[in-house]
Amino acid sequence: MDFKADQGTLRGMSGDVFGKSGAGQGYAGGMSKDSSGRVSDVKRQLRGLFEGYGYTRYRMGKFEEYDTYAKNRNFVAGGAILTFTDTDGRLMALKPDVTMSIVKNTLPSEALHKLYYFESVYRAEDPAAGFGEIPQAGVECIGEIDLTSVCEVIALAAGSLEAMSERYILDISHMGVLSGLLEDAGVDGESREELLRFAEGKNSHEARAAAKRAGMRDEDFELFDRLIHLRSRLYRAVEELEDMRLGERAAEAVRELRAIAGVLGDRENIYLDLSLRSDARYYTGLVMKGYIPGLAKAVLSGGRYDGLVRRLHREEGAVGFAVYLGLLEDAGRDTQSVDVLVIDEKGDPEAMFEYVSGLRSQGLSVRADRAAPEGLEYKRLVRFTKEGPVNG
Repeated sequence: MDFKADQGTLRGMSGDVFGKSGAGQGYAGGMSKDSSGRVSDVKRQLRGLFEGYGYTRYRMGKFEEYDTYAKNRNFVAGGAILTFTDTDGRLMALKPDVTMSIVKNTLPSEALHKLYYFESVYRAEDPAAGFGEIPQAGVECIGEIDLTSVCEVIALAAGSLEAMSERYILDISHMGVLSGLLEDAGVDGESREELLRFAEGKNSHEARAAAKRAGMRDEDFELFDRLIHLRSRLYRAVEELEDMRLGERAAEAVRELRAIAGVLGDRENIYLDLSLRSDARYYTGLVMKGYIPGLAKAVLSGGRYDGLVRRLHREEGAVGFAVYLGLLEDAGRDTQSVDVLVIDEKGDPEAMFEYVSGLRSQGLSVRADRAAPEGLEYKRLVRFTKEGPVNG
């Protein structure tokens, strides 16, 4: 990865993204609006964020030729693709992915392709649940990727998450750290893949057994195990990595992380988690996943996917991410919110009933309870004591 860039440009970019950008109006601690309104608000903020960085909207139809995906179906989550024969005899697919379509339909250029999209894809991420429509937003940057491009996309990922919640977490990894360590330790082939699978689940016990089968030295495994459990803010984690005795392959990946951390600075919502990984046939280097409160699954994922671009017979690089808007709709169905939460602190039952009824007569939604239920969102808290209602 070429990490040469004008530092003044990088410093300015970092300040713009992480200052008061157009997408910095996320909902504190999750989102209290109904799901449809929430998704509309997020899409509006994302559009403003992406276009503020000069990204152009990419639009595509629902159908693509099946050949676009056939040779790279492992890049599609779940791998299953819905197909049909068109009236002209062509085998078509109901689009299962946007990134491959963008790579296929953009031509090599001296200037970067900076594109964003709002599209639905159709696939079976969970075979047991069958096929479904999955609404997404995303960003793709294709061309001669450098430090500026990478940091800009990371910053856009952070801004996208902030549009959904101020308490977001963006986890970043570099696949070259663990892969480089294993290569330097002489572990390759199936043994390498097995260890990386156990690393993804932070499964030290199974990883240790796999390391013994692979003939890995104890000191090399202890370093590997330490790395897969390292998780802290990116800037500080990189400092810790720099103090470790790593071989040249892993050290090169750490230098790339240092360059990224140097631009982004010590951001409280951006973490390093080296257990993150993606298919090495497609992804190279940077991998990221984003989370917001109330959702167990990642609502954002992406990284460097130079491998995919080259499998589609192009010599450029690429970096981007997708935001899974459908998860926001799912979260909205499980989120309860009220205007007023009234906590009963052994006040007069008749007076409390009258007080709560009065609030409801004003058109407010009110929940009366003995304690604040977990996950309930409310705009105002009232404690009903023996003396009557007390705000807060």
